[in-house]
Amino acid sequence: MNNIRVCVTDEPFCAKGDGTGNDREAIQKAIDYVYSLGGGTVELTAGRTFLSTGIVIKSNVTLFFGDGAKLQQTLSLEGYVKPVGDTYVPYTPIIGHNFSETIKWSHTWYKNYPFIFAPEGSHHFAIKGNGTIRMAKCGDDASKLIRLCPVGFYRASDFEICDVTISNYHGYAMMPFTSKRGLFKNIKIFEWCHGNGDGICMMNCQDIRVTECKMFTGDDSVYIFSSYRDPRHSEWWNSDEPQPSVNIEIDHNDLKSNHCKAFGMILWGIDCPDLEKVEVRNVNVHDNHFVTMGNWLYNPYTAKTEPHPVTGMRFENNKIDAIESNFFETQISDMNCFRSMRTLRNGDFKDGRVFWVLGKNSDDDSVKITRGDENFATLSHLDKGVASIYQGLFFKSAEKCSLWITAQTSGVNCRMFVRDLDTHEIVAEKLFNSTEKERYELSFNVPKDGNYHIGVESVDLADGCIKIYEAEFAGNIDSGTDYNRITKQGGKIIYYYD
Repeated sequence: MNNIRVCVTDEPFCAKGDGTGNDREAIQKAIDYVYSLGGGTVELTAGRTFLSTGIVIKSNVTLFFGDGAKLQQTLSLEGYVKPVGDTYVPYTPIIGHNFSETIKWSHTWYKNYPFIFAPEGSHHFAIKGNGTIRMAKCGDDASKLIRLCPVGFYRASDFEICDVTISNYHGYAMMPFTSKRGLFKNIKIFEWCHGNGDGICMMNCQDIRVTECKMFTGDDSVYIFSSYRDPRHSEWWNSDEPQPSVNIEIDHNDLKSNHCKAFGMILWGIDCPDLEKVEVRNVNVHDNHFVTMGNWLYNPYTAKTEPHPVTGMRFENNKIDAIESNFFETQISDMNCFRSMRTLRNGDFKDGRVFWVLGKNSDDDSVKITRGDENFATLSHLDKGVASIYQGLFFKSAEKCSLWITAQTSGVNCRMFVRDLDTHEIVAEKLFNSTEKERYELSFNVPKDGNYHIGVESVDLADGCIKIYEAEFAGNIDSGTDYNRITKQGGKIIYYYD
């Protein structure tokens, strides 16, 4: 990003910053100018209030709030624009709470363009500084509200939203949809009004970090949203071509919700024909305080009730005041701290590695899982690193279990295995290396109740591959996931099943 820096109250932009006139054109002019020069910083002058309708931020541009600067939404319907190519076209936002009587939760901010909006394809942009984005007040008459998301974008990448405060908002505070490589840091969200005051809604996002944020929201605070063909789509976003929610870190946040979930997941992608494209995978949740935690499991726009794919959730050093039962009902593979699911999913491998994790001791990208034209998955290039394909399940020591794998190798030494998630100790194994397609059985008891990895792996470095056609599991029927007692032990929260 260039070092160009302009202030919106300086010439030739001449924003007033007096909280009375609409400064949108001046702010947009400054953003467009910096963008035309290859990028830089546009500063909202410290201590000033800039009344505005919607702002369009551009690639390689930082919108910087000087100390105490406010960007205030107007109550007027005049002056709203939407981006069309390199120009802006006037549009009239929808008034009120919902736009449809037939679509559940059809909130108008799904249709209206966000107050600060980055168009599809935007990259390397930022919103920073010790300032406030404040939405319009209109007393108690919610029917007159122009409900906009304060910050939103779709299919954007490489962005940072840091240090700003969002207040008096009346929709979702931040809507990063189908976006990649982003940072939300030290954001303060509070003073919701007129309901549905969600915080950060990460729909189909990848490589995102949410850190050091403090929120007291009216509804869900921070959540991962897996979506496919959401009927509330609009001109500026849709989830018709989803991407999985992968590599998300939630850390050092203090999150409180007025009546819903401070942290959780909305798992509504089950209608997607290829479930790998809506999988939630590799989520690291650590060093947070959540007043509540839970999940939304049942998509109101479908009749399907199958479990949604979630794999690899890590919880460490969190203080969680209350957990809703729907979290324990969620089928999550390979989870620590809490119990993983009880049985294998996707046993026939027709969907490749959904619910299955690739483990390897090499950074070589050629060590991978690929799909075949038939219903099998191939673990290949085993000379580049020892590799495994597994699911993480919870077992009780009293239960006798059996795993059957139908597999074929290129002659390399392989094994079925059961490995303790915490100690990494192998507690059961069965070796094989046949070049014929065969069905193998591994029967076992685990030495203690807990989470284990169960699957197939290469034993040594050798050029070759493993084809896995089918997996079947039996046993573990009494290892339910209901947590009836919660207590603290040495400062750590322990969840007991009775």
